[in-house]
Amino acid sequence: MNPKIVNHINRNFNGFFIKAVIKAVLQLLPPWKPSKIGRKGHDPQLVAICCILKEGVNESYDGIEAYIKDSETLKQKYDDLPGHSVIHRGMQKLSIKYIRKVMNRVTRFLRRKGMNIAVDSTGFRTSNSSTWYDIRIKRKNKRKDCIKLHISMDIDTGIIHWFTVTPWNRHDSREFENLIKHLPELGATFGDKAYPSRKNYQLVVDKNGTPYLCFKDNATNKAKGKPAWIVHIRKYKNDKETWLSVYHFRSIVESVFSSIKKRWGSFLNSKKKWMQKKEMALKVLAYNVKQVLMVQYAEECKIPLWKPVKSK
Repeated sequence: MNPKIVNHINRNFNGFFIKAVIKAVLQLLPPWKPSKIGRKGHDPQLVAICCILKEGVNESYDGIEAYIKDSETLKQKYDDLPGHSVIHRGMQKLSIKYIRKVMNRVTRFLRRKGMNIAVDSTGFRTSNSSTWYDIRIKRKNKRKDCIKLHISMDIDTGIIHWFTVTPWNRHDSREFENLIKHLPELGATFGDKAYPSRKNYQLVVDKNGTPYLCFKDNATNKAKGKPAWIVHIRKYKNDKETWLSVYHFRSIVESVFSSIKKRWGSFLNSKKKWMQKKEMALKVLAYNVKQVLMVQYAEECKIPLWKPVKSK
């Protein structure tokens, strides 16, 4: 990323983040309906904003209560700000479907036909662990669990346009269809050796895209009813050097994972699996808000989003 853009957004991130989240949430319907029984509670949209801010600014429940009460932006707009217990209950009510709606609202103007897409997955550590009896060594084994984040991102802007969260043992290839089916027509589509299959190649071509899913060494020319496979494996074998030079654009997706883990952490604090998925979804939303802020700043200042790499 262009250092001028990164430095500007990082210096003013918290203020920009609050304004962007408020704007997106207020454009949507409330995440839940207030209960008609008992005293009047806090505005559901305000609670949703605070839940998103908790993950976006990396605070605990006590920390986010102090943070929002010191925020001039929120104090000017709302008279009664929620406490940490209200935010905790709101986090339990917040759904992944609603988080996706907020994310789509933030990134909608960057979604377009012909995007160059990269897909990949990474693991996030949790406090959970699994125990099993190993017959071979005749004793119990134990390992820390993790969950996998699968994403499809636009390599031109760095925006994540779709994501799924699965257990650690879910194979990447099976999630490929879920990652691209909600996207418009595709451009070049990149993926590592976990993704190539006849079905996945055909899915990309059916969306008018050009697949660059790295072939395994034992891949054969048999189409098995998927003509896209035979066409692209021939291109790969006839000019492997050119094919790989284009394929290596895929490496940009690794910088996305690095950015998420560096700023928002690679460990999920939630204990329950359904809460871990929400926490993971909020990390993706926070990353997308930051990335959109960078894209907007680059357009306003008319400077390139990416800094060109000087050849040696």
